Amino acid sequence: MHPLAYKYLKKVLADKKLVGPKTDCEYYPCHFPGQDCTWCFCPLYPCEDPQTGGEWLRRKDETGTVTSVWNCTYCYWIHRSEVAKELLNILQELGIERVEDLETERERRRIFQYLKDRCPPERKRERKRKKQEIEHRG
Repeated sequence: MHPLAYKYLKKVLADKKLVGPKTDCEYYPCHFPGQDCTWCFCPLYPCEDPQTGGEWLRRKDETGTVTSVWNCTYCYWIHRSEVAKELLNILQELGIERVEDLETERERRRIFQYLKDRCPPERKRERKRKKQEIEHRG
């Protein structure tokens, strides 16, 4: 798990509440206005599911080796308030109280699937519209 995801997840699990929009953050809105920032650094990363709006990016490192990285720039799903709330509910239902309980990829994938079943990601057309809005603002 990414160190920043660990830090944010630890705080959310301790506080047992949603953060909501963090308008005082220098990066707000990094996805869309009104986004819920509870999962600022997604505890389910990398989900590797393009239905969320994420995508694989290929790039060359300093040695010229081509690598891939999961890019969440256009993932709006986890930042919708109803999805953020449902993920917190799922973690509480499963008795997850410590970040260490989510350390395995298998456990994160299981929770991701629960969440996806309860709150399906937006259709491609809706993601495309939001992506265009962000690019137009930028």
